[in-house]
Amino acid sequence: MAGLLITLPIAAVIAVGFLLFFLWSVKNEDYEDPEMIKYRMLMDENDQADRSIQKK
Repeated sequence: MAGLLITLPIAAVIAVGFLLFFLWSVKNEDYEDPEMIKYRMLMDENDQADRSIQKK
């Protein structure tokens, strides 16, 4: 029983840490467009600049 009193709070702190890290990564738009990564090398440099202007 004493082991649970130590393990559960530690597990809760770790879970909250992962949740905060996930929310931070979503806020920084890390998951914005995962499909575009594989097409970047096929794009022209000017196309990439145009996309960044249109995104804003």
